[in-house]
Amino acid sequence: MKIRLIEPKPPGVNVYDRSRLPRLGLPLLGEILHRAGHDVTIYVETIAPVDWYDVSQADLVGFSTTTSTAPAAYKMAARMKEIGVPTVIGGSHVTFLTDEALAHCDFVVRGEGQTTLPELVEAIEKGGTFKSIEGLSYRDADGRICHNAGRPPCTQEEFAALPAPNLHLIAGHERMTQMPYMTSWGCPYGCDFCSVIHMFGRQMRYRPVETILDDLESFRSGSTVFFYDDNFVVNKTRTKELLRGIIRRKLNFQWTTQMRASAVFKDGKTGELDRELLGLMKASGCVAVYCGFESVNQATLDAYNKHQNVSEVENAIRAFHAYEIHVHGMFVFGADTDTADTFDETATFALRNRIDTVQFVVLTPMPGTPLAKRLKETDRILSKDWSLYDAHYCVFQPKNMSAYECQWRTHRAMMKFYAPEHSIRILALTLPKLLLREQRVLYEQAKAFLLSGNLLETMIGFSQDSLRQLKNTLALPTLRLYALRQLQKWAEEAPKKTPWDQPLPAMR
Repeated sequence: MKIRLIEPKPPGVNVYDRSRLPRLGLPLLGEILHRAGHDVTIYVETIAPVDWYDVSQADLVGFSTTTSTAPAAYKMAARMKEIGVPTVIGGSHVTFLTDEALAHCDFVVRGEGQTTLPELVEAIEKGGTFKSIEGLSYRDADGRICHNAGRPPCTQEEFAALPAPNLHLIAGHERMTQMPYMTSWGCPYGCDFCSVIHMFGRQMRYRPVETILDDLESFRSGSTVFFYDDNFVVNKTRTKELLRGIIRRKLNFQWTTQMRASAVFKDGKTGELDRELLGLMKASGCVAVYCGFESVNQATLDAYNKHQNVSEVENAIRAFHAYEIHVHGMFVFGADTDTADTFDETATFALRNRIDTVQFVVLTPMPGTPLAKRLKETDRILSKDWSLYDAHYCVFQPKNMSAYECQWRTHRAMMKFYAPEHSIRILALTLPKLLLREQRVLYEQAKAFLLSGNLLETMIGFSQDSLRQLKNTLALPTLRLYALRQLQKWAEEAPKKTPWDQPLPAMR
């Protein structure tokens, strides 16, 4: 069969607009279908535009969605339905709101799709029945909605046997700025606002370390790898084994990942650092971590069921910086324990602790989460325009402020953090250190330039390590200035989309 899979672009302006980083669900499913002999192409709108003529010739078109991209997927599916091409949608949003999705498509894959989708494809190809396919929802010949029995999450053995996602099936994959890889599924924690555990469960499943290392060897030398795990450091013994393997095999890449602040401690009660882990992270090429700090308000952390305290966050930031690892801190505003002071206090905290980059978002009641259920029961949800559910808009009524105030204070706090003077200060502090460290190299290259007059030839003469140091030094202030511009663009767009009448205050 000719199968085309599509990941719609998220709506609106956000700080990840230029990341060109696909989620891995479609590349995994694409590889499974490719191995079964099907003609598969994947379109990720953030990487390359969809070739709609090619898609219109398909035997089946599949869409992978989050809540904010569901409306776009529904429109695309309706377009295919008009010309008679069967459609299927998967992802967390449609897993929890299946009937809604079936108003726009033919099939919905609920939960994990690595077995359900191939079975659906086989049934379509052979003209078989859909009744026995676990995890599938559809309409029968009479138009009635049918929800087959749910499919349990895959076992450790089944997960370990899955192939690596095939990034080469993505149209325009050569434009990707990072190489994504996921070493595990699941999360043992239970944050109140997160849908991960309701989609993938709390039972951790891991790819074998040697399999991971073999896969990583196929990546471009010198590339940046993003480990997509929801929590990269759950089993420390395994994580350390993986990092030692990267060092042993001399894999030439830098990497980033998502992890909890508490992972840097050997003993959380005493605050003793796990220096072995931090050293292995640094030696294996870690340049940045994305940490869900969530709040600087302890009452809010407890409400989120985060199981961490503010002092752990501060100590973790210092620990990462001691090993020259950048920190991207993620904070969520709008809890019932937050007040008008929380926003400015958080920006001040981030600046005081020299967090490298931040993401301040608004608490969002994603379908399937305890938060969404609770807000629905108390009639506090203001909008079900799913395109606003990207954590940049306040779509519910906070307890201690208006939705309008929550949203503009979130934006103002981001603007405070990303103010140009802070980027200039970073450059003023880091560039002299680099110049001092590389003074001999700079002297030799300046002399070479004066003799040759060829700038390109002179730059080639720098060592790879020197060029990498220069790139890393300039990257942070450049990224922060880019984030500032994105915030300004978002402020121009937001008044057209907000679920309340008032526009955001003017922002400089």
